[in-house]
Amino acid sequence: MPDALERMQSLSSAWYAAGDRRALFADTYARMTRAMQAAVEAREFVDNAWVQGLIDRFADYYFSAVRAHDCPPESGLTCPIVWREAFDACAREDVTELQAILLGINAHINHDLALALADVLEDWDDLDDDARAVRLADHAHVNAVIERTVDEVQSEVLARVEPAIGLLDVLMGRMDEWLFSRLATHYRENVWEDTQRVLAARLPDQRLAVVAELDEHAQRLGRLIVIL
Repeated sequence: MPDALERMQSLSSAWYAAGDRRALFADTYARMTRAMQAAVEAREFVDNAWVQGLIDRFADYYFSAVRAHDCPPESGLTCPIVWREAFDACAREDVTELQAILLGINAHINHDLALALADVLEDWDDLDDDARAVRLADHAHVNAVIERTVDEVQSEVLARVEPAIGLLDVLMGRMDEWLFSRLATHYRENVWEDTQRVLAARLPDQRLAVVAELDEHAQRLGRLIVIL
């Protein structure tokens, strides 16, 4: 089975060919995943093997949402509402390319990331304070990888479909990259706390309630993105 990066690239290529604007987030995600894997290979993290596991688990949530969205109702698969709204928005004429990307970022970070982190932190109760600090530090270092990838996303993904973005880049210098990366990193700031809530939900009904709250919060943010 192809790895996560290959699957993202395959999706983006197929969607670009079909004129499906879901390709924009898939392309963006592939570029950020490539940067993350390069950071792992360069041993930028304290526990690089753990971060690689997180990269793979995080991607699983995205692929599951794509599969559930594209399968017929009788499949029994459920696409999170925030993802369904993000995917459906890509077909709307009133939604810009930038909004299409931001909707994907919102759904993946504000809905999926806490769940993926909880999955790879199943041993959290057994970790001492030092080991927990390592996990948090590695989570925080991802922001640095995001920040240095934003310019590539802007010039290679957005600028070719929204020429005005190229002009904005010239006029604002580094300010627009800062704003874009700040939005993505701002989304991540509350994720660690959300992860703790997921880990504390011991019973299935408790976890379902937390997941529903994450989805509702991400839905609200997604609807703000569309109207701004």
